[in-house]
Amino acid sequence: MKLLEDDLINFNAILIKNYKKLNIEEKDIIVLSMLNRQEMKGNRAFVPSKLVKKTGLSSDDFYKSLDNLTNKGYILIKVEINGKTQKEGEFFYLDKLYNNIVSLYTKSVKETEEKKSRTLEEKIVDLYEKEFKTQMSPLDAETIQKWAQERAFTYEEIEKEMLNACKNGKTSLKYVDSKLIKGKILKEQNPEYKETSEVMAGLKEKWKK
Repeated sequence: MKLLEDDLINFNAILIKNYKKLNIEEKDIIVLSMLNRQEMKGNRAFVPSKLVKKTGLSSDDFYKSLDNLTNKGYILIKVEINGKTQKEGEFFYLDKLYNNIVSLYTKSVKETEEKKSRTLEEKIVDLYEKEFKTQMSPLDAETIQKWAQERAFTYEEIEKEMLNACKNGKTSLKYVDSKLIKGKILKEQNPEYKETSEVMAGLKEKWKK
């Protein structure tokens, strides 16, 4: 929910892309999107007669969609006392839907990162075989995997140090690794890099909440 509140997730985009995975229909997207907009404005009041007009759906389609979504638990309706008017009324909650949306989003991000990691690893292996022209040892394979999965270095940085190593007659990834680490330390001492890293760390903390 924190990701949605901070506008780090495009609710409608994920809903449209994944509505089949959520086991809902296209008209359900219209109802959920409208309720989400209303909730983002701080209004959870559930007044069906007003909501029908806002969706643009026929009364019959709206109530069919409402039945479908409440049966699946995506819309929860509770009778509560309005804090402002002190009158009893119906209020809606989309907690289950939000939890599913966030799960789909984080899964998608993870899959994208894993794909990028695999692609980077493959590119490094290709570079290793092309430039070092030697059989890869288990330790070298582990080093390349570490570079790709931890993503501490860019492909460009790795390529530069591997080519420099070849020019100097150093066909050892241990040598390349030490050069990459040294370069990273020097970069981290740059005030501009430090400031950017702090901003990114702050964003990652938001994503965790």
